[in-house]
Amino acid sequence: MIKYTWVLFDADHTLFDFDKASEEALGEVLSEHGSAWEKGMYADYKRINVQCWNEHEEGKIDRDTLVYERFKRYFDFRQLDLDPVATQQKYLRRLGSKPYLMPGAEEVLSFLKGHVRLGYITNGLTEVQRPRMEMIGWHKAFDVIVIAGEIGHSKPHDAYFRHVHREIGSPEHDKVLVVGDSLTADIRGASAFGYKSCWYNPKKAPCNVDPGPDYTIAHLSEIKKLLTNA
Repeated sequence: MIKYTWVLFDADHTLFDFDKASEEALGEVLSEHGSAWEKGMYADYKRINVQCWNEHEEGKIDRDTLVYERFKRYFDFRQLDLDPVATQQKYLRRLGSKPYLMPGAEEVLSFLKGHVRLGYITNGLTEVQRPRMEMIGWHKAFDVIVIAGEIGHSKPHDAYFRHVHREIGSPEHDKVLVVGDSLTADIRGASAFGYKSCWYNPKKAPCNVDPGPDYTIAHLSEIKKLLTNA
């Protein structure tokens, strides 16, 4: 018997293979503008993108600034003469058309459907999240979908989780499990709100937050055993 009534999944790097889709999308957009795609170019973008998202989580930059600021910094670093606003618009359209899944994602959702209620909680952008989900029918797979850009709050902030809690009917906090890859946005945010947390850690990185997650998994398929034995 599963002790949780709700399981809330993060999206990118948890259910969706963001890096695969992002590298493809960025390579295609830059190639359109005559910039040859070279080894190492995505690693630079990923580093800058993570830096910008961290600044957003910390409240240093807002979402509207983030979406073009990461390209501005990337183009400055790579010395590319491109418009960051126009480029990010093309990039987001391409990213939203690439619904690559993490290993085990479809399997675990199929297993959980009907046993618990499912939530989709993401800091991602609407123009990426909605098209991608609709392409594979996932807009019907979740009981609740909360996209940060649509409500004006992001994980790990309390306001985001308060909104989620209202959307899922305000159950007992310890009946809700959050599954995500980010120790700050997902694990720290969930724990601070009183939810249980499961860290998806396929690279088996060390945990550097306190309190840490209630559970840690390296593959999404582990959720089935974890929940039935919880």
